[in-house]
Amino acid sequence: MQINFATVTIPTLMLWGLGFLVFLIGGLLGYFNMAIDARKKADSADLKVENAREEARRKFAEAEKILKEAQALKDQAPQAAGEPALLKLTNDENFRAQIEMDGKPLVAPLTPERRKRLLELINQFRPWIEGGDVSSQTFSSAFAAPQTPPEAVSVPELDSTLKPVPVNLISPAQKPKTDPETEFKLLSMVKQIDVVLQKRIAGTALEPLGIRLQDTIHGGIEVMIGSKKFETIDDVPDANIKSAIRAAIAEWEQKYVPGA
Repeated sequence: MQINFATVTIPTLMLWGLGFLVFLIGGLLGYFNMAIDARKKADSADLKVENAREEARRKFAEAEKILKEAQALKDQAPQAAGEPALLKLTNDENFRAQIEMDGKPLVAPLTPERRKRLLELINQFRPWIEGGDVSSQTFSSAFAAPQTPPEAVSVPELDSTLKPVPVNLISPAQKPKTDPETEFKLLSMVKQIDVVLQKRIAGTALEPLGIRLQDTIHGGIEVMIGSKKFETIDDVPDANIKSAIRAAIAEWEQKYVPGA
């Protein structure tokens, strides 16, 4: 295409110049619009980043507050740090119950002193179990740490020529009688259920089998049938024996467990 400048007039040149000017203005406007949009997007991104920072600061402050409250509760705990628990029940890695008394594992068989200490601690829970007035309960020294036994006092040796004369301070008729109900309450839960079981199977075909319930080292229950031991009631193969044991448990719960 060739342009003949001889035929081009001034209005035509002005028209071309005007078109070029419009094109240039349109390009500048588009550029400014793009710059404004990019600026808005950048401002929006900065605002989101700032909001995320504020949210992170808020959550961190809440976590720090909760941590301080937990530490305060721990500091206000009645048990002093390093002081052993009187009775502590936990689970080991195999989810078996582990009992500690005065900071030491409770392992059967118990010595007479450890058994006495355990009974003293258990007796303190009777108001809750029997539904008594807990607020008026006066706690004995059982919840105090076990006292160190007094030092032995040296006793002068007696003259070997003297023969001791036995003196019976309490005659058989004056011996204190123990209430059977009190003796029953002092038994463990498993022993109590065993007493109920023995009464139920007395005079039946199950009595000669030598069925009895006993405590495990970890505080559970195991079944003895003669010389055979079963770790749980479900392991007993005889359905009649299992039914008798479960019936004894139900009777024990009905008679001796408040609210059952």
